[in-house]
Amino acid sequence: MNRYAQFSLRALAFVAAAGLLGTAANRFAPPRRKLDWLGQAPVEPLPPVDPPGAAPAAELEATPSARLTDDRAARPETARAARPETARAVRPEAARAAGPAPRAADPLLPSATQAVRQITSQEASLAFAKHVLFLDARRSAEFEDGHVQGAWSAPVWEVDCDRRITEFEARANPGMKDPIVVYCSSGCEDSRLLAAKLQALGYRNLLVYTDGFPDWTAKGRPVARGPRP
Repeated sequence: MNRYAQFSLRALAFVAAAGLLGTAANRFAPPRRKLDWLGQAPVEPLPPVDPPGAAPAAELEATPSARLTDDRAARPETARAARPETARAVRPEAARAAGPAPRAADPLLPSATQAVRQITSQEASLAFAKHVLFLDARRSAEFEDGHVQGAWSAPVWEVDCDRRITEFEARANPGMKDPIVVYCSSGCEDSRLLAAKLQALGYRNLLVYTDGFPDWTAKGRPVARGPRP
């Protein structure tokens, strides 16, 4: 074998050995040091495959509002769960169905169980505004010095009290269930005694103004003088 042939064989052996060593080194090298051998073209990722009936991905990217609408429509349970449960307790329909709060009973209406009742200063003023009849149980001299405007005199301790009551009935003509306010001086028993007389006659809506004439004048309410209403 001549010298040229020997050189060629050695060169081929060297190239083959170098190739084997390079392949082994590239196989076990870290990813950042691997060589991208010729003949290995980069693999393009496949386009996403849309499920049957779904809109193409490009259309969804072009219309973000459509994605938002679809997400909301696909999650009705989440939307319902976000609602506060207390909202149903304050619905205006429920408030209207409940109706207005019940009003307090009219103190001037007759009671089914009590023919004689006590009333407050405010209720006495309300009765006066509604033209309810007033009876003054004090003595005649006190009545003439001043009394509730429009009141009738029926002095329970005087001998002509019954005659005064008869005159009151004849001229004022009250009904048995009509309210009648009876008063005297504050804290006295005269108004209660007069109410008992009227109850015995059949009246069933007698209102004793317990604060009496002193309270009436202290409030600056209408006052008259003289022997007549």
